[in-house]
Amino acid sequence: MLRFLLLAGLLALPAQAAETITVKSGPRQIAVLELYTSEGCSSCPPADRWLSRVIELPPGEIDVLALGFHVDYWDYLGWKDRFASREYSNRQRQLGANNRQSTIYTPEFFVNGREARGARNILDEIRAANREASPLDLELEVRRDGDYLELIVETPGLRDETGAIHHRYLVYEDDLSSRVERGENSGATLHHQRVVRYLSRAYRLRARNRHRIPLGADWNGASLGVAVIATSPGSERYWQAVHTPLAGLLTASP
Repeated sequence: MLRFLLLAGLLALPAQAAETITVKSGPRQIAVLELYTSEGCSSCPPADRWLSRVIELPPGEIDVLALGFHVDYWDYLGWKDRFASREYSNRQRQLGANNRQSTIYTPEFFVNGREARGARNILDEIRAANREASPLDLELEVRRDGDYLELIVETPGLRDETGAIHHRYLVYEDDLSSRVERGENSGATLHHQRVVRYLSRAYRLRARNRHRIPLGADWNGASLGVAVIATSPGSERYWQAVHTPLAGLLTASP
């Protein structure tokens, strides 16, 4: 019996170590919907709730990577948003500059890097992006390596007409909430979906790309997902995206 148990354990190890998630983009563009928000902004909770409803729409209706970027420029009002990052604020400023905006604000939505206002218009922009053929394919493979995620992105058939392509790696988390004790939303419990928890710098996209991400100590593996966004330099043009939830990978023993 002991020998049998040892053999069973040894046979189980390779399958566990080799477990990966692989996803591929399709021939049409996946729209990237970015919400810039803050727990310190009284106008933001309705936008956060609307983003949650968007990700619940049937896959056959829209194909969208929805992301919530929490900015830090409202923290001075008395509540420090624990999901906020100066890097995300700077990303919003870059997108605002690309759109020739005189100012940025929250809540603010962008679809494939273009500012979009109003629920109907945002959905129309997403559907318009989904009708566009993508100039490249993305294949994402994700595996766990101890306390790290290892991501491999392959891009068969890169098209010359796109010029230089940059890409970024993201980790997002669902089912988050905060009890706000100060500031404009004092006394409210705020709920969030698709909160960006990690954003890499931009890398030049090549035929094969590899990236490692340390798992955050406060991340819930059952609620995490990863994404890759391919754009022109400076995010002026969005080419394609690919994403996947990680629950099946991270809830297993490492």
